[in-house]
Amino acid sequence: MAFADSSEVRVAYVPEANYGVTPATPSFKQVRLTGGGLSTNKSTGVSNERRADRNVSGVFETGQDVAGDLPFELSYGSFDDFFAATLFGDWSANKLKNGKVRKSFTFEETIELGATDAFSRFTGVMVNSMSLAINARAEVTGSFSLMGQKEALDNAPVAGATYADPATTPILTASANIANFQVTGLDAGAKVRSISLQIANNLRTRPVVGSKFSEEFGAGRCEVSGTVELYFSSNALYQKVLDHGSGSLSFEIGIASGEKYRFTLPKLIFGNGPPQKGGNDADVMISLQVQAVFDPTTGCSIMLERAIA
Repeated sequence: MAFADSSEVRVAYVPEANYGVTPATPSFKQVRLTGGGLSTNKSTGVSNERRADRNVSGVFETGQDVAGDLPFELSYGSFDDFFAATLFGDWSANKLKNGKVRKSFTFEETIELGATDAFSRFTGVMVNSMSLAINARAEVTGSFSLMGQKEALDNAPVAGATYADPATTPILTASANIANFQVTGLDAGAKVRSISLQIANNLRTRPVVGSKFSEEFGAGRCEVSGTVELYFSSNALYQKVLDHGSGSLSFEIGIASGEKYRFTLPKLIFGNGPPQKGGNDADVMISLQVQAVFDPTTGCSIMLERAIA
């Protein structure tokens, strides 16, 4: 009997034209990941029938939902489809803004078992949230949190399916590949140790009578928030917090000309961020909470551009 190794698991996806329906002869794209994956979560109930012998009468199934996280190290061109799905938008002239365009995928996980592989296909998968972490002297990492409708098992590929290799662009780091970082509304000399961004779509299941699977997910507001960790250098920085100040955030990330991204949060509200005073041999830091709101000039809360020179 063959045993499976996690290092040999292949994760691939294909966009769906119709929610929950895998395209015929699908052209799958393999995904660059550091772990994670999708799985089915069953909801069950225990019978409350009273029995004279004190035994449990039965356990019944009430529903199934698919969920999971896809952690990654950022590289150019590897996750553009997922960025668009996260922002409910379409790339137009290499520019992407948060909008209302729903996108779903079929994901396939292939577990290598030798002669016969094991396949799991997850349909109706949407991006519920995304996180991005930029820390000094580290690679840029992130994660996509997914929700799906159902899982089906198989021991063979879909007829006519193809699998495109993932991009081979290098992993991006905060040390060498961040440029033109700007947080307007703060001191020009403010020094940043880390940035974290979160984009939440607030998806919700839509259970119906007669099925254990959800209908197409409902979507809430697009909420863009983050934390900017800065070295405390003056009261002027903290005064921005006390004043409930506003500003914007933008930065570019990439190595080669034409293979860079620019992230822009055009309008931010500065939230909580008191100075963090630790113990001995530690720096005083400010962890500035920021919330993006709608900017009428750009018509969005967050904008992503690619192919930056």
